[in-house]
Amino acid sequence: MAERKCPACGSESLTDMDEGEFMCDDCGMELKEADFKYANYKIGVVRSVDDKGKLKVCKVDVGGGEGKELQIVTNAKHVAVDEKVVVATEGAVVPAGADADSGTIVAKANVGGTPSFGMLCDCPMLGWTGGAAGITVKLEEGDIGAAPPAERPRK
Repeated sequence: MAERKCPACGSESLTDMDEGEFMCDDCGMELKEADFKYANYKIGVVRSVDDKGKLKVCKVDVGGGEGKELQIVTNAKHVAVDEKVVVATEGAVVPAGADADSGTIVAKANVGGTPSFGMLCDCPMLGWTGGAAGITVKLEEGDIGAAPPAERPRK
């Protein structure tokens, strides 16, 4: 399981309140198990998509505001402007919920010679059942910058 740190203040001092619920002893934030599983995963909105052959260079707003979008290079075929997606930002462990020894830590990388600062997620990366590998998750609900839901949304 992913390391348990408060996402607000970074403290490792947490009190187990109830099954799957915790409170940060330093800042008082109430947390759920999903807050740890999806550390550094955020809901974002695609603001631009530039085709670069087999790759796409996307600018995704994950809560930083205009001009602070993350640049993400992907080979996902079906990504469009204004879609809500789930982004694994720098520091996220893929797949979600894995520890750093068994998963992969997302870091800045050059993809096709272009800097990329995260990954667009598919269902297996999020630990969700259903949904295909390689197909970018698209959400209808959720706040920009928030953690993704614990389960795949059903229509």
